[in-house]
Amino acid sequence: MSAIAKIVFRCSIVLLLLLPATTGWAQKVGTSSMQFLKVAPNAHAAGLGTAYVALGAGADALYWNPAGLARAAGHTLSLDRVDWFLDAAHYAVAYGGSLGRFGHLGFHFYFADMGDFQETRVDHLGFVDRNGTQVYNPGLTGQSFSPKSWISGLTYARNFTDRFSAGLTAKLAREDLWLSSSQVLLFDFGMNYETGFRSLRVGASVINFGSPVSFEEEDYPAPLLFRIGAAMDMIGANGLFARSGIGRLTTTFDLIQPNDYDQQWATGLEYVFLERFMLRGGYQHNFDTASLSFGGGLQQSIGSFELGLDYSYSDMSDAFGGVHRLGLSFSVE
Repeated sequence: MSAIAKIVFRCSIVLLLLLPATTGWAQKVGTSSMQFLKVAPNAHAAGLGTAYVALGAGADALYWNPAGLARAAGHTLSLDRVDWFLDAAHYAVAYGGSLGRFGHLGFHFYFADMGDFQETRVDHLGFVDRNGTQVYNPGLTGQSFSPKSWISGLTYARNFTDRFSAGLTAKLAREDLWLSSSQVLLFDFGMNYETGFRSLRVGASVINFGSPVSFEEEDYPAPLLFRIGAAMDMIGANGLFARSGIGRLTTTFDLIQPNDYDQQWATGLEYVFLERFMLRGGYQHNFDTASLSFGGGLQQSIGSFELGLDYSYSDMSDAFGGVHRLGLSFSVE
């Protein structure tokens, strides 16, 4: 490992260890703003229960660990849609490209469409006359509004050695509510390390680090998240239990510490057959609604292009039902 890589590696470890202790980590539940930032945007990661910090590569990794951008050669593009609660929809697009020896550059944009809401006011409560009939009006004014939220980020990542990579994202997040809106500059930082033991790799990231978000005269922190995890092939060319060139079984595990909730963890399994067909399953522990998830994917070469299709289903309790995600990915070396 070169001298520069050693410095970056040590600074990364120190930063990741100190951030939870220096940013008001033990806050009360429900005290952070911009909750749309907590929604898992891509189908691949959601199918694994969001245990993705050490596994993500290319454009998909930008939402979880910016260092993962350096794990993909060439150019990658991902497009995702999330069918969220109450007819809300989330859309995400991410791109990553290689700059050769200068590293990797990425961009992502994430948009949450909450639909239209009818305005209600207390002074409109009561009975109104409609064609001679008294009809109760529950406060509707006849006006509507459409709250929207979005985030746009720019990422730089680099492989400092054949085992260690790090990445940094600067992103602008904005939330438009009915009578107020706010925007804030946030940062993501992450690292990946290939241990050299079979296929074991570890990753860690700090997501949404930045100033508080101001609405009217109140300040609220962004949903800061610290995540550390590992991924390893149980079966595969370098599998722990069995060697196989046909199929690969990968297990992932993430330990998660948000700034507005107790400690959580997530785990997932992915089986890949002939590097073309994927089956996934995952579980999230100590989340308000999320628990089991599953999904799958297809990968097909078309000339020099790789086309991918991913789907995931997440069980969000009896009250909210399930959430579906669909993703398309393109890559070329």
